[in-house]
Amino acid sequence: MEPRDGVFIVLEGIDGSGKTLHTRNLCFQLRKKGFVCKYTAEPSKGQIGRLLRDEFLSRRKISPEIETLLFAADRFHHIKYDILPMLQRKFIVISDRYHYASIAYQGAQGVEIKWIKNINNFIIKPDLAIYLDVPAEIGLSRIRRTKSVMEKLDLEKQVRKIYLDLVKEKELTYLNANKSIDEVNKEIFDLVIRTINKKQKKEN
Repeated sequence: MEPRDGVFIVLEGIDGSGKTLHTRNLCFQLRKKGFVCKYTAEPSKGQIGRLLRDEFLSRRKISPEIETLLFAADRFHHIKYDILPMLQRKFIVISDRYHYASIAYQGAQGVEIKWIKNINNFIIKPDLAIYLDVPAEIGLSRIRRTKSVMEKLDLEKQVRKIYLDLVKEKELTYLNANKSIDEVNKEIFDLVIRTINKKQKKEN
């Protein structure tokens, strides 16, 4: 993939960790500080992303290998047509999920993690990827809408384990999200501002 000039931030977490809320809050806070910030998410709003969201995550389960391939295809489209163009315009891009979610969710269903990483070898590395951690029981208890086909306790426990392994491998930055919304918002914002400042110093 091509180089970029903006700042790319990713928030990850099990379902119910608050990542969508905190991703949107982060964009709002950055805009208040004068930054040009764009919110995006996976599955994306593209054709494959809509298929994943509306059909395979909501109505019927497909094999995790096919899920992996579809998510990778959606991610390629997402990077090429959404993320990279925004980064090249020097925006701060905040993504609600990225390839770590494929490693965690499809890996938790028995798909070989090495294979998942191989078919996602086109990705661009985020400047910061934060993992919002909550116990699986707490995450699921927060969900008020109809649960997706993925939102089952045993699966979420395994997903959390893989995310924590990615933290140990320094792929993700750990943040305890089992706190008040304001506390978590502040910790995320502080991490992101440090990342932005560090990148700006390198470029000067």
